[in-house]
Amino acid sequence: MMTINTKDLVTAYSGLLVGLCIIALFGIGVGQAATLAGFTRTDTGGGVTVKVTYLNPQETADARFDIALDTHSVNLDAYDLKALSFLRDEMGKDYQPTHVENKGSGHHRQITLVFPKLSAEAKKLELVIKDMAGVKERVFRWDF
Repeated sequence: MMTINTKDLVTAYSGLLVGLCIIALFGIGVGQAATLAGFTRTDTGGGVTVKVTYLNPQETADARFDIALDTHSVNLDAYDLKALSFLRDEMGKDYQPTHVENKGSGHHRQITLVFPKLSAEAKKLELVIKDMAGVKERVFRWDF
């Protein structure tokens, strides 16, 4: 006859519960990353790669964009993205950034641009970055 030790049973159950929690959290992270990947646009020109991710397209609050700048030849500190960027909807309305968060310097910068609440009717957006590294205009588009 087999005897089941209650302590062993609790330990096994706890391990199973922890494992399921880790799997659930990993699945949520992967799902969120996949969702954000669908809202990422990239442009390369003038020796600079610009990668833009629309962070909160389903929200009705301020529009937030994560911008990663990467280069090996251009000093990115010379570019003020708050002054060089604007958001445009399909009705031709332009939005200026209200806030900017900068991280990094030199050849690798991470910037978050925040724009005011968009029109509820907006079904297409363009983030425009002007005059960076010899590129007159970089346009990143999203259709909803």
